[in-house]
Amino acid sequence: MQQYLPELLELLKEEILHHAALEHELEQEADLDGSLNGSELLQIQMRKTKCVRDIRDLEERRIELVSRIAQDWGESTEAITLSRIIGRAPIREGPALQQCYSELQDLVHRIRNLAQVTSANAQARLKAIDATLAAIKEALKIHSTYSEAGRLQKATPTLKSTSA
Repeated sequence: MQQYLPELLELLKEEILHHAALEHELEQEADLDGSLNGSELLQIQMRKTKCVRDIRDLEERRIELVSRIAQDWGESTEAITLSRIIGRAPIREGPALQQCYSELQDLVHRIRNLAQVTSANAQARLKAIDATLAAIKEALKIHSTYSEAGRLQKATPTLKSTSA
């Protein structure tokens, strides 16, 4: 197991960097909420997608490494957690692994909270757009002012407004 710990520590440090980058993108999206144009929003979305892909790749490497540790311990991969590895790590690596683990957990928690906020704000904007479109659609249902024969109809179109 000890031969794998330096590699595990480096993987966790990389994961922290990529999670921090994702958090930054989510913070930027939240700070600029509603003021971004489509192009800027797409750019942020692309950067977030890249962060998520990088995190997924690192997670796959970590899972592979944990499975090698499990094999050394003679246990199934599913039974091995980072907490168990930290608990069995020598004094040299244990505290550093624990610090990375704690920092990663904090980052994931903050990312989830930010994602919930930006998601709720986006849903609210979509509801407002739907309400506006419904009002426009209702206004367009009004019959034309002139008949096919060219005579003026009695109803005059008016626009209705609704609040979102």
